[in-house]
Amino acid sequence: MNLTDLRDELTTHADDLGTAPDFTAGVAGRVRTTKRRRAVAAGSVATLAVAALAVGVVTSLGRPAPTVPAGPPSSAAPMIGADGMPFRSVPDAPGDVVKDGLRYRARVGDDTLVAGFIGDRGQGQFSLVWEPTTTHVSIGAECYLPGLTDAEAATYMVTVSFGGTAGFFGSSCAAGRPAERDLPAGGTVPGEPGQGWTELTVGRTASVRIQLVDAKTRKPASVDGAQLTGAIYAQGARSLIRDLSGTPVAALPDVIEREGYRYRLTASIAGPVDVAGTPLETAAPQSGPFLVTSGTVVTGSPRREPAYFQLEGLVGEQTQWMEGGSQTAPQPSGDGRPLQLVVAEGSAPPHGTGFIAIYTPEP
Repeated sequence: MNLTDLRDELTTHADDLGTAPDFTAGVAGRVRTTKRRRAVAAGSVATLAVAALAVGVVTSLGRPAPTVPAGPPSSAAPMIGADGMPFRSVPDAPGDVVKDGLRYRARVGDDTLVAGFIGDRGQGQFSLVWEPTTTHVSIGAECYLPGLTDAEAATYMVTVSFGGTAGFFGSSCAAGRPAERDLPAGGTVPGEPGQGWTELTVGRTASVRIQLVDAKTRKPASVDGAQLTGAIYAQGARSLIRDLSGTPVAALPDVIEREGYRYRLTASIAGPVDVAGTPLETAAPQSGPFLVTSGTVVTGSPRREPAYFQLEGLVGEQTQWMEGGSQTAPQPSGDGRPLQLVVAEGSAPPHGTGFIAIYTPEP
């Protein structure tokens, strides 16, 4: 299906869904959702960057990495979701890591899996080993605790250690099993935007250890049925967001994949977060679907009472996020309407950069 056909089909389904609610009324009656990152700083603080790596392997308590065959292919027929956005399943491919109903995909957007592992249930630790060809890496780790409540799971976390540094960073554990088969391809990207992770050396084997620990003591823990997963992805091309001085403050992927479709960065705008309240503004595409990523990067020490931001002009539920965060919102249609990054609660930080980026479907 080409882009024109896709848009025609979206229009048809949008008509079936009825008229969208008035945006102003939607804002007035919204239920605020605050997006918070699951990453928990356990040592150094990691920031956005770009990455590209070589082949990786996994070691787990001295055992070799398993060879996981790709499963049977699934349908790739395009469909339209309740949100008006296209979706389709992605068949298994060579290089996927598949186990116990979970999958790390070999390629997501322009990012490539270089080391991935899905642990056995009850396995409390393993290592990811690879030989980098660049210092740009993305590391992700997940922890699932079936049989525990949310409160019980919150007492544990999964940490990632590098070069003997215990708990370089970590993520909180989740109760139960993941709702979706595909595990997150993203993760923490150590290093400054565009500079890479300085602790890595190109051509020298590197490894990170992923381990279940007690959230308070950070000591190794054991939970029956616990399942840990971890992955390192070589990231595709990134576009830098710069502040007024020209310093890179963030890096956005040139390609985002959502529900089996690729969306490419076609426009972006960045500027200071204005204390006077003047919003950063751009225009939506004339047609849909599209994705829009918006966020802020704040320099200086964290504030005791941070501001919350919102992108006005979106169709659907309005989401707020704390300063220093970002969101990507799917939009089934576009009519050139203005999109404004505004302070929704609190006062704007004295030093910060806001950005809005538009992604449209690849043909």
